[in-house]
Amino acid sequence: MLGSVWKALSQAGFDDWVFVDIETTGGKLNLDEITEIALIHVCQGEVVERYQTLIKPSRVIPPWITGLTGISNAMVADAPCFEEVAATLATKFHNKLFVAHNARFDFGFIKAAFKRLGLDLKLPVVCTVKLSRALYPQYKRHGLDQLIERFGWFGYPRHRAMGDAEILWLFIQQVLQDKGEDALIAQCKAQLKTYSLPANLDPEVMQDCPDSPGVYRFYNQAGDVIYIGKSVTLRSRILSHFTQGQALAKDLQIASEVYHLDWIECAGDLGAQLLESKLVKQLSPKYNRQLKKLTKLWHFQVIQDPQGYDQLRLVSTACLTADDLVNCYGLYRSKALAIKALEKRVAEYQLCQRLSGLDKRASGACFAYQLKRCKGGCIGQESPAQYNLRLATALLPLKQQVWPWPGPVLVKEQRTKLQQVHLIYKWCWMGSADSDEALADLLEGRHEPHQIELDSYKILVKFLLKPSRSLQVRCLV
Repeated sequence: MLGSVWKALSQAGFDDWVFVDIETTGGKLNLDEITEIALIHVCQGEVVERYQTLIKPSRVIPPWITGLTGISNAMVADAPCFEEVAATLATKFHNKLFVAHNARFDFGFIKAAFKRLGLDLKLPVVCTVKLSRALYPQYKRHGLDQLIERFGWFGYPRHRAMGDAEILWLFIQQVLQDKGEDALIAQCKAQLKTYSLPANLDPEVMQDCPDSPGVYRFYNQAGDVIYIGKSVTLRSRILSHFTQGQALAKDLQIASEVYHLDWIECAGDLGAQLLESKLVKQLSPKYNRQLKKLTKLWHFQVIQDPQGYDQLRLVSTACLTADDLVNCYGLYRSKALAIKALEKRVAEYQLCQRLSGLDKRASGACFAYQLKRCKGGCIGQESPAQYNLRLATALLPLKQQVWPWPGPVLVKEQRTKLQQVHLIYKWCWMGSADSDEALADLLEGRHEPHQIELDSYKILVKFLLKPSRSLQVRCLV
């Protein structure tokens, strides 16, 4: 999935998801029991863990259930009972968004099982049946069988917990592809109950808050900024932090500490994203994990060896300019993220580990060649021309964007009552103005930009290369 998509979900408070499915001895909550449970933990778009176990119920599994699920009494005879796995499950559910198909059934059975042990399980719950009904209203039926048929997800064991959980994870990815992160966020919020302001906040604080683009700040009792966020619908986004009854863990912590809040209206999403990034780096709020200031960036460069093979070198820099982007592949916050991205490319395109820098041997065949995952560029078995072409293909998505204009540009962003003009040059945001006088001062004080800031660069590439109708771009040269 695109990093920017999951970044948006993270900023909306949806960091950790756990996709859950269970099998039971029947459908009666107070009588039947769980026989199998599986979960897939996804954090910021990456699968962190898959967990599944059979569970031994205290009652016999009926033959018709065995015929449906394939789970027999013999299969669960040596399985742990729910009490034995309860602590493990509680840890795996902690601070997660619980996602299930017909969630009332799955969460109801799990909550009842915990209650029998004297434990009260409270989690934010999202139902994929409701998501499907809301986002795909053209279809009449929304069961798992219908989703599988609709999207062609065959090959997963049906009516087994892990197979069904995998379908739920596929469905969320499909929703993001078809409808986008805003639609998913909106529907998840709609399922997560009502809003209630924390006791420490003035009840009148939200009275004049508009549902328009902007940036908001939360302050603690000492007056320190503890969280900064942005949204195209400020009022709705701020209130979403205070979801009554089923708030996410970070929001609960913020709610316990917040004593004041304010906001800054912007003309549109571009200005809001740029301002949010700037303020987070200036103030370093304790609850902002994204957008923190970086001291250096990592990227790859291509260097040709004496035999004509293109080799990759991982480079770090504390000052990256627009001119440096010409020979720059990928931009990463850490060395570990850069290596992880490279490993994925090397495996996908069967590149040489030694030529790409993953294998530190000075000569000879790389380890991947011994596993038949390298075509032999390391020992001359593949020609330089062939290898270099495959490498260029693999690196193409990582190529950075060269500044496409001959000089600075003014980007006009306008809503009904508010207009802003952003001055951009060589992927650097040099400031914004909301009046002719402020724009004149901005242009008079402009200077040649130097260092590229990663988050602003990514924001500007997204908005400027394919500007929406709400943006007007004009070059000053």
